[in-house]
Amino acid sequence: MFGHFLGDYLVKNNLITKSQLDMIVEYQKTLRVKLGTIAITEKLLTSRQADEINNLQIKMDKRFGDIAIEHGYLTEEQVDFLLNLQGSPYHQFVQALIDKTDMTQSDIEKYVKGYQEENLLSDDNLEAIKSGDIDRIAPIFTTTDNPLCNDHIGLALRNIIRFIDNQILIKKYYSVTEYSFDNLASQFLKGEHNILFGFAGKDDSLLSIANPFAKENFSEVDEDAFDSICEFINCINGLFASKLSDEDIDIDLLPPVSYAGQKLIANGNIYVIPVVISGNEVDLLLSMDNAIDVIQ
Repeated sequence: MFGHFLGDYLVKNNLITKSQLDMIVEYQKTLRVKLGTIAITEKLLTSRQADEINNLQIKMDKRFGDIAIEHGYLTEEQVDFLLNLQGSPYHQFVQALIDKTDMTQSDIEKYVKGYQEENLLSDDNLEAIKSGDIDRIAPIFTTTDNPLCNDHIGLALRNIIRFIDNQILIKKYYSVTEYSFDNLASQFLKGEHNILFGFAGKDDSLLSIANPFAKENFSEVDEDAFDSICEFINCINGLFASKLSDEDIDIDLLPPVSYAGQKLIANGNIYVIPVVISGNEVDLLLSMDNAIDVIQ
């Protein structure tokens, strides 16, 4: 997942193209990261030390870690730590950038720092994004002033990861009182809290949800595609309603509905969380305890 966050920064800053990013992400899936690359990234070795060990490997039939231990560069515990990181998506993306572009390790470290500064991320935030753990990543971009909304958003993102695509890009949320859309699949929840939850998108972007959830290949956002998205929304909201029920909060789900080419108007916040799924940007919409109208 980290590759999509840093990759988006690299594309926006013209450091790689979108097609390069797509190729790198695909290549990353087949990659086993070199131990030396991880050691440099984790600042356990310098580039010079890693190169020295690589050169020795040409002459010696020994593993990188064994040579590093023999020459006193790493301890056995450090080598074990590095081996455990070989499947890390962060390190895989770094390795893929090195393999498929002319970037060096120091270039990538500079770009990671630039991404961190541009997005005002703390060191802890950056480590959370590197981890790929959605429960650590989501609060960085989606923490509103309403804890119940935050719970609902977190549950929705976890289900996107589970059922739609485990490699998504989450952008910083914002709030509006009016929201125009091309296509919207949504559901109202009524009870002790009145909630609007939905997914909206331009053109055919909602197919990035409809197709994987239905395991179909819809070519346009038609009634069948909307049915798939609405079923996914109903699953999310059913889980959220069960959570509220466990807390003795009563809420009912109304039938999901879909709209095209209209506008939402609310007397309070509509939270908008942009999520990039399979290269398509979709807006997750959530509004709680506000009056909302859908108008032409």
